[in-house]
Amino acid sequence: MLSEKETIKVNKILGKQAGLGPIPANQILPWFAIITISYFIFDGLLGWGIPKVFVISFWLIISWWFVTGKDPDKYVNRFRKPKGKNWMSGGAVYISPLISRQIRNKFKNERR
Repeated sequence: MLSEKETIKVNKILGKQAGLGPIPANQILPWFAIITISYFIFDGLLGWGIPKVFVISFWLIISWWFVTGKDPDKYVNRFRKPKGKNWMSGGAVYISPLISRQIRNKFKNERR
């Protein structure tokens, strides 16, 4: 039976992100896509050869890793359209100038 003062051993990696050494697991798929696209463009279409494809892929991978960090979802989600039609920015409702005047006035009157 365990006493209250006795320590309990737990798994050290509990709650940590999966990865291969210093490479986070969620970077592997984007890197594979970068390598594949680079190969088809620079070797398949332009015929530059594998060494140049390797250098270009390496540069693109390092750039992607620098921009996204360990969590690429935080970066990529910034470009997704927010849900709904009434967006708030700094406490003000965004009203598109492309909708009719009647609808714009309706939104303005509802806010007051």
